[in-house]
Amino acid sequence: MLPNLWVLLAGAVVGGVAAAGTYGTLAGREQSRLRRSEQLNEDQERLRSELASIDQTVRSRSAQLPPSTQGQLRMMVVGLEDIVDRWDSLARYPEHHDAVNRTIKRHLPRTLELFLALPDSDKPRHAAEFKAQIGLLAGGVAKTRDTVVSKNLQALQTNRWLIEESLVDPDEKLFRDNGL
Repeated sequence: MLPNLWVLLAGAVVGGVAAAGTYGTLAGREQSRLRRSEQLNEDQERLRSELASIDQTVRSRSAQLPPSTQGQLRMMVVGLEDIVDRWDSLARYPEHHDAVNRTIKRHLPRTLELFLALPDSDKPRHAAEFKAQIGLLAGGVAKTRDTVVSKNLQALQTNRWLIEESLVDPDEKLFRDNGL
């Protein structure tokens, strides 16, 4: 007895539809990942550009800034660059993500702009306020950088544990852990 042609045709159609659905799901995920990656790269490049502008302002106008804040400003820019380099890690922490965006786009440029706009004769009198604002910003940047670095360290430690687990015989580990 030969198989029914309609059954074979129906099986081929259902199988084709299932395969197309699977392909569509996988292709959609890949496209979504690529879009997120492109957005991440665009955000990073925009932030890097803004940081370069801030760094240029700090370097070119350093004579107008209080000496006690110049090193702190440069370290803050370096810390922000480090954070932007690890932007994908920070995406898991939206509160830090938003804080870094606001710091780079608004708070730090505005603080510099307001202080540099003061007449040179008034800058010494307002240096303490500027220094306090820079201190607040630097504290926030340091906290965010520490969060990113600590999460990367945790990921590194977890990776070591996974490697150990995959390479060590479970019986041998059990005996070693129990001092046998």
